[in-house]
Amino acid sequence: MGIIIDKRPVFSVLMANRNYGHFIEEALDSILQQTFPAREIEIIVIDDGSTDDSREKLKKYEDRVTCIYKENGGQAAAFNRGVAVSKGEFVAFLDADDYWHSQKLQQVFEEFRKSDSVDFVYHYMAVINNDHHLIDWYIYPVPSSEEGTQSGKRYLNSYLSGTLPWFAPTSGMTIRAECLKKAIPWPEDLRAPDVYLHYVLPFYTRELRLIKKPLGYYRLHGNNISGGNLLTVRKLSHAINNIVMVEKHVEAHAERLGYDSSLIKKRIEAEVAMYKILIHGLEKRKVRALKDALLFKDFLPTDGFLYRVLRKSAMVVNILLPPAVTLWIQRKYRSILYLVRWELGK
Repeated sequence: MGIIIDKRPVFSVLMANRNYGHFIEEALDSILQQTFPAREIEIIVIDDGSTDDSREKLKKYEDRVTCIYKENGGQAAAFNRGVAVSKGEFVAFLDADDYWHSQKLQQVFEEFRKSDSVDFVYHYMAVINNDHHLIDWYIYPVPSSEEGTQSGKRYLNSYLSGTLPWFAPTSGMTIRAECLKKAIPWPEDLRAPDVYLHYVLPFYTRELRLIKKPLGYYRLHGNNISGGNLLTVRKLSHAINNIVMVEKHVEAHAERLGYDSSLIKKRIEAEVAMYKILIHGLEKRKVRALKDALLFKDFLPTDGFLYRVLRKSAMVVNILLPPAVTLWIQRKYRSILYLVRWELGK
């Protein structure tokens, strides 16, 4: 039994959980402690067949949270279930092992209030460890011509030209419900629902906004393999599987809407080829990996010389240097870039 809201809430917050009982209270408390009015927030937790103490811990929240208990079917299936019962004007996602800044929903709401056409708002994320120490940043490039009523159209044009989307992970995304429901249901065999949204939402988003502040905390621990951690064969194989699975859905959405997705397809194929080269390097086949990287030519006709050099150079660096060294370099770069953007107010 969840809290009863007698009118449509502004936000529906969806949380899919499986065996994150040791994190879930902090995640839920970060929603309940939002500065945005509690009566305007609907919280839905879909427990996906947990076998730990998650369900016991959820009991104390059942007067304020709608809890749905189901057999294990994956995060995508859990989110499909949650969206089906949600009532909010905007749908925000929070992974059970992450948590939010107390002003997250208020600042997201302010972005939606700027225009009735804003369909998608996302923000920077701070990456922390189990001791809550900051270890990295998730920062994103500003979408070209972000401001204004044509931002979604311009972003889609860039996407159709082969520029792949780069948005926040699940806990940093909030979407207008009407827009979200055009893009889903999620394919339930997909292990990364946020990747699906990254690739499908550009077809339906009229305006999008990036908040250049870390309004969420992504927890890096032993059970998650996406982003911010050491480059491994498992992580790259996971990325390949997700992007290949999403590709067919991108093609289906594009075809239904009358868009040519051929350049997106070529870019995805190129990304997969680069991931495979990096896998060769991690599997101690460095000579083959270096040769493939230097001879790599699966670029688009619109890719400039500098872009091609940078992509090849990045592959070579990842092949030659130990993963821990490249990770250290990346984190230093992101920390400097974050500080620069913060100082410039961008």
